[in-house]
Amino acid sequence: MIITAEIIEINKILNEYQGDQARIWLFDITHIKLAIRIDSKKDKEVLFLVITGCKYIRGLFSLNSPEFFVNQYFDDEISETIFKVKDNKSDFELSSNTGIALAKGLESEFGNSFENFLKR
Repeated sequence: MIITAEIIEINKILNEYQGDQARIWLFDITHIKLAIRIDSKKDKEVLFLVITGCKYIRGLFSLNSPEFFVNQYFDDEISETIFKVKDNKSDFELSSNTGIALAKGLESEFGNSFENFLKR
């Protein structure tokens, strides 16, 4: 299993993975914490983008052949670091002010809730 919160590494993995489908997979009741699952028919491993401090979401809950890109910047107007996940092929966008991480591994390595997400 690979876990990273480095934006450059997240984008590298997303670019190389070439997922066939992405779906909002896990979320807490307030939707402040979300996980997006990305599957590929060409790879046995799955990707999860885990986003905390979610402030804004736009787009479909399921995307075919997503081309996600993650960026991070400091917003001087509100004095916060902003993390954005965008899909280059659709109108999907998600913004957060806390952080983002990517986990890549076999499906069996992940749980089905945030409480047991990492089984190791």
